[in-house]
Amino acid sequence: MTQPMPQFPRPLPQIDRDHAEWWAGLRRQELLVQECLRCRKQLFPPEPLCPHCHSPEMGWRRSSGIGKVYSWVIVRRPSHPWFADKVPYAVVVVEMQEGFRVVGSIDCPIEKLRDGLPVEAGFEDVDERVTLLRFRVAV
Repeated sequence: MTQPMPQFPRPLPQIDRDHAEWWAGLRRQELLVQECLRCRKQLFPPEPLCPHCHSPEMGWRRSSGIGKVYSWVIVRRPSHPWFADKVPYAVVVVEMQEGFRVVGSIDCPIEKLRDGLPVEAGFEDVDERVTLLRFRVAV
């Protein structure tokens, strides 16, 4: 008699102070980017200080959510037991219209991925606290 596979909880991000607004934006289904209020450079991932001018004065700006696939990897070996039945899947780096790049998952068959593929931000509500960024092919 075979034993049933144990159920593992989905791994979720630990939301820290520097990233709290990013996650709050995703929860509202908005893609935000951090912006230095002094030099106006956009930063991703979020930082406590601007790496360009070292200012601690940071703000947030809403992104258009539109971008194109810059690069991707195909995950074939799960990094956590929860992903065991999800492989293979793609993780993409998307260059957003505003110029910053962000990493996310994508709703797209692996064989259709290509450099420059137009995408838009999508959102996956995981629970009452966490919404994940999940890109989709733009129409």
